[in-house]
Amino acid sequence: MKEEIPNIINEPPAKNSLKLRKKDEKYGFATLFLSGKQLPIAIKRGKGAVLEDVDGNRFIDFTSGIAVSNVGHCNPYVIDAAKKQMDNLIHISQHIAHYETHTMLKEKLAEITPGDLKRSFLCNSGGEAIEALIKVSKFYSERDAFLGFTGAFHGQSVAAMSLSASSSEWKFGFQPLLPCVYHAPFPYCYRCPFGEEYPGCSFQCIEFLHKFLETVIHPYEIATIIAEPIQGEKGAIVPPPEFLPELRKICDENDIIFALDEVQTGFGRTGKMFACEHFGVVPDLMALAKGIAGGFPLGALVGKEEIMNQEMGHGSTFGGNPVSCAAALAAIDFIIKEKLPERAEKLGKLALKILKEVKEDTEIVGDLRGKGLLIGLEIVSDKDKKTPSGKLAERIREIAMKNGVLMVGQFGKNNIRVIPPLVISEELLEKGLNILSDAIKKVDSEAKK
Repeated sequence: MKEEIPNIINEPPAKNSLKLRKKDEKYGFATLFLSGKQLPIAIKRGKGAVLEDVDGNRFIDFTSGIAVSNVGHCNPYVIDAAKKQMDNLIHISQHIAHYETHTMLKEKLAEITPGDLKRSFLCNSGGEAIEALIKVSKFYSERDAFLGFTGAFHGQSVAAMSLSASSSEWKFGFQPLLPCVYHAPFPYCYRCPFGEEYPGCSFQCIEFLHKFLETVIHPYEIATIIAEPIQGEKGAIVPPPEFLPELRKICDENDIIFALDEVQTGFGRTGKMFACEHFGVVPDLMALAKGIAGGFPLGALVGKEEIMNQEMGHGSTFGGNPVSCAAALAAIDFIIKEKLPERAEKLGKLALKILKEVKEDTEIVGDLRGKGLLIGLEIVSDKDKKTPSGKLAERIREIAMKNGVLMVGQFGKNNIRVIPPLVISEELLEKGLNILSDAIKKVDSEAKK
């Protein structure tokens, strides 16, 4: 008999999760649990789009480990490739010698990335990919400045954190950061910093950039303009279709490197293999990670020949590990064969349709946006005033968890993301969305009392 999913047999957080959490609080790095970034459960195993905790509860996963498990948890095709590689070679280091999976993955990335992106540097994570991007940009351009965007999240190393501007909390206590980093407003249309509405606006976000380059810093001092094609951590903020092409134009006119952070949006997540394809642009440099290797640690910086073919000092002992590379080759093959980008597009439209209904029926969903299976809901306490409410958002996550759906929030802020594995069945997706919708309605009812 088919087991019912979700299956909550001990109300979470239950005994074993709480026991493990107590031990973790004794030995772990405090920032995660003290800041409410973790759900209060301990995961034991995962399969496809289902996660099981140490108390036997089985959940629908709407997190994908923060957009990592695009091919599903413990994908058999990926696991088999990793196991075969482990029987032959686990580690040698790219600094010591070439090895087959390392070279094959770089060739595969040149094949699947858009335009004339050709050469790759393989590392361990998205943050390391951004670090490589910064160094390559400076070395190639012989310029020192970078221009990023408000709302962006590029990682938590010092340099990557310098480019980020999603929350000042990430930077608190770590100043001074990387110098010569500037930020411009991202087109966050629900909360336009210029008080305009799209469509029909005068595109002040682009005009701001032109004025900024006229008055604040000369464009010939800027090495790179970097953006996420869709801002992930801030809540799946999709820019207007004109924005990225305009950035590309500004970079071309001023000999500035145009870089995109596709760490969260890549490998089918948004309904295309890479999110930049929605906007018809090709960057000069692209940072990748998360969904690249089915859950194995791996990152990559992919770029154009003339930029990446530089003899400069950079490397990583574990970067491009043989096992992770084998897993990535299998994951990419699976994504292509199973047409996961197309599947994400189809299921994303279904999800938006279902969530649009709950948005219209309640007073606490201020905005709903996204592409593919990267979807964001913005929770507010006052729809007219767009008053953000992290408290209501966390209450929704709590109720959803108790009823069997795990969600990603913006770490205590007012955004909730729906980012399930791309292999999730339509039935399970609908079931999870209905549980989420019921949680939103319950919190909406509580807020009216």
